[in-house]
Amino acid sequence: MKISQKEDVNISGPFAFSPRVSGTKIKVICGPMFSGKTKTLIKTIDKFKAKGKTVVVFKPAFDNRYADTAIVSHDKDETQAVNVSKPSEILDLFHHADVVAIDEVQFFDSSIVAVCNIIADHGKSVVVAGLDMDYKSNPFGSMPALMTMADEVVKLNSVCTFCSGRARYSHRVSKDSGIVVLGEKDKYVPLCRSCYNELKEK
Repeated sequence: MKISQKEDVNISGPFAFSPRVSGTKIKVICGPMFSGKTKTLIKTIDKFKAKGKTVVVFKPAFDNRYADTAIVSHDKDETQAVNVSKPSEILDLFHHADVVAIDEVQFFDSSIVAVCNIIADHGKSVVVAGLDMDYKSNPFGSMPALMTMADEVVKLNSVCTFCSGRARYSHRVSKDSGIVVLGEKDKYVPLCRSCYNELKEK
């Protein structure tokens, strides 16, 4: 049985591949604070819905900055979402969806990686959005693993608060010391590499 257009690549044997859902993939949208991650996720969700796809959206239950049952971008675009406390809860709710979308995915524990793989292996498309680095510029949670296994990664930039350059860093301006600290412009500003490093040295 030939499985490639290349003449020298084929597999022969008394078997055939089972039917699969084509076009399914895992997509990761990432970047710093204020880079438009949630806005891009919502636009992606709307495109799937316009094609007649059923989309189920999830978010961490503790993130209620804008709404309890919706994901909301900084400029107030929003779409309804299901609150979950842990990734395993998503596995109870995804079966009737064509697409699973997850916002603020960096806040979930490492089991979110296996959950996304399971969903994709069931023929569903998965699109997630989250911070790729924490305020110390370290990789955030399971984002490195998600980006590694993703079929598509979209890296967004913000605008540096000081020089208006391309910002890749989320600099915390509050006194909070925990890695997970919810906040907006009262706690974070986006910075380019140069401005971020200059502030670190002071």
